[in-house]
Amino acid sequence: MASEEQLDATCRRLQSTRREIFEAAHVLKGDRPSKADPNAFPRSRIMRALTGQQGRTVLKNAALALAMSRPRVAWRLAGLVPLVRPMIVRFLAERFLRPKHGGL
Repeated sequence: MASEEQLDATCRRLQSTRREIFEAAHVLKGDRPSKADPNAFPRSRIMRALTGQQGRTVLKNAALALAMSRPRVAWRLAGLVPLVRPMIVRFLAERFLRPKHGGL
């Protein structure tokens, strides 16, 4: 029979393996960058999710639905574009200026 210490060590290894698998799955899916730099843009998990492929699709569809259903509200929200423009420009610059993998 296994001792309590052996069981704890096994549980820790399982938790570690589970974290590694989930991290690899998120990287493969595109939700997270391959190297999780804490100073990378965007810093929050919410912003990374929103700027991922699925997040962009959801935001585009929500914006289109808002514009179609309530054009006045959409027009008022368009006034916020200057506030988020620096974030958009930085995201696009990093997205399009990042080096491609696999060759020069």
